[in-house]
Amino acid sequence: MGMYEQYAQVYDASGQLAFSLKMLPYLQRLLERHTAPGKTLLEMACGTGTVAVSMATAGWRVYGVDGSAHMLAQARAKAEAQGVDVLWSQQDMRHFVLPEQVHVATCLYDSLNYMLTSEDLSAAFESVSNALVPGGLYLFDMNTACVMATLWAGDTYYSDSDDLSVILTSDFDPQRQRTTVQVTCFQREGELYRKIRERHAEQAYPEEHVATLLADAGLHVEGHYDCFTLQPAGLATFRVMWVARKA
Repeated sequence: MGMYEQYAQVYDASGQLAFSLKMLPYLQRLLERHTAPGKTLLEMACGTGTVAVSMATAGWRVYGVDGSAHMLAQARAKAEAQGVDVLWSQQDMRHFVLPEQVHVATCLYDSLNYMLTSEDLSAAFESVSNALVPGGLYLFDMNTACVMATLWAGDTYYSDSDDLSVILTSDFDPQRQRTTVQVTCFQREGELYRKIRERHAEQAYPEEHVATLLADAGLHVEGHYDCFTLQPAGLATFRVMWVARKA
């Protein structure tokens, strides 16, 4: 079973929707500070489409790209319910194509931490750079080793509702700077429960390494913030929001 297959059906209900809803006003603040050259958006790793649909509702032309057909099915249903058009496609963030270059690209909710090697991360940056117009903006967030060592080192998190129970068990490898998370969900179906299990892995990267790979891809860093603020990221930052511009 691959990632985000059965889990896609309960992704929003498991509490993940809250992150996207929190990200929307923050994106607006960042776009006010870092001016975009236009209103065409690539939402890479768009997931269930909350951000993509919201941006399309606000008048952006949006391309929603994700590697999971199951997540895209949820996103398409969401766009249809809202009556907006988003151009969805199932593609790998390391090598994808669009019918045009875009003014802004986003990759949110630590999706780039799923690039487990430097080569994969570099390929993702190169692909986004190719997809941006000159002067285009790239906004993405990444989890740091600090949060992995602090909150994800052998911890277990549990949430429960009448229809869904979620258990997250994490393990952090300090030598590899990598976290693995076992996701276990119990979804009510009538009088029974359906069990969902997936394993996820995230890789932490030093900020200077991320900045170097961005520069190699022709992307100049304009800001790296303690996520959800406009303060510079520091040693104790759990999540970094990066803003880079194509030369």
